[in-house]
Amino acid sequence: MGDFIKKSIEVGEEIRYNGRLHWSSIWKYILCSWILVIGGLCAAGACYYYEKENIYIYIGLAVAALGVIIGLIGRIVRTRSEFAITTTRFVQKDGIFNIKMTEIPLQRIETVNYYQTFWQRIIGTGCVELVGSGGTSHQVHCIEHPMQVRKMVLSAINACAVKSVLNPTETPQTEEPVPTPTENQPS
Repeated sequence: MGDFIKKSIEVGEEIRYNGRLHWSSIWKYILCSWILVIGGLCAAGACYYYEKENIYIYIGLAVAALGVIIGLIGRIVRTRSEFAITTTRFVQKDGIFNIKMTEIPLQRIETVNYYQTFWQRIIGTGCVELVGSGGTSHQVHCIEHPMQVRKMVLSAINACAVKSVLNPTETPQTEEPVPTPTENQPS
């Protein structure tokens, strides 16, 4: 987990849950990586076995190396997308070079929806949708343990609501001074 969300924590705020994307969110990187690595190694091995020119062996190894690089890029994409549930808000950060950070105060969340298809249940991933006041929604797709995330958001919302009821923020009420009439005062 990166330090980006930890650096954005406010004074008195604690992280209750750190989450990340499921491996299925980078399946395209994984598939492409495996195809290139296996294909490149098979091509290099075949060229070596049939005693072809060395250039074809090097091309096969270069294709395999490209597959490894694509796999590493997928791993970086997965580890650089994170979300957290704190005592006061939901925070999600996406991106490596261009960073997008989404923050939703827990007091503004009205409903927490949970979506999971049959195949997502088999591999352990799903989607959580946070519906805020005014009907705005934010979806977090392909996350690990989506039901646990939903429960953590709901418990954080309840804890935040209880805290606000027990310790309401007191705003100092200033009394306006009563103006004294200076014109009609007897001397």
